[in-house]
Amino acid sequence: MLAPFPFALHASTGCPAHAELAISLASAFHEVDAVAVDVAIDRMAEDLCLPESGRPLGELLALADSLLPKPPIKRREGTDALLLDKALARGEAHPLVAAIATAEAARRRGVDVGIVSNGSDHCIAHHGVAVPLVLRVESRGLVDAHHLHPPLTWRCAHEACGLTLDALEARWPRRGRPDLALLAAQLRLFLPLEDDSKRIAERRLARVRARFN
Repeated sequence: MLAPFPFALHASTGCPAHAELAISLASAFHEVDAVAVDVAIDRMAEDLCLPESGRPLGELLALADSLLPKPPIKRREGTDALLLDKALARGEAHPLVAAIATAEAARRRGVDVGIVSNGSDHCIAHHGVAVPLVLRVESRGLVDAHHLHPPLTWRCAHEACGLTLDALEARWPRRGRPDLALLAAQLRLFLPLEDDSKRIAERRLARVRARFN
């Protein structure tokens, strides 16, 4: 079961599953109904029609096919669409959050998938598939990774969380919430950043403080 641990603690210990860290991130901004999130993802997992063979390419193809008959998660770019619990409740998600939810559903069915991203395209890939096929959740179709802007790289939960925080920091001021933009910039520093990335994050936080304080 997903549990919204304090983000500062969760972000600094190991590398959790994408959905686990995403729910802790959401809880840093508002109270989260983790049970409702679990139920929603369990329903997604139950709806997946996956093969018994366990062959990686077959699993990825079946995962894509499982999404096709269903109403798509509507693509949205607002702040609610970037917070896992609100996105699932409304059926409206940023592509990164849609990928995180779908990957968690597949993981609960034993499928070894993860998130790949180039910063703008956020897709699901199978760790056992050598061919460059990735699943784009918002279009519910497989695409050749060579057709996407490089570099498309694996993103762990911390890296996906960093992308989410970047997007939230940019969007909160448009909602009239500079305080939450500042919080997003502060939360980024709890991630296990390399020295250069940490210095960049510190400079970003200083800019946000100077702009809104």
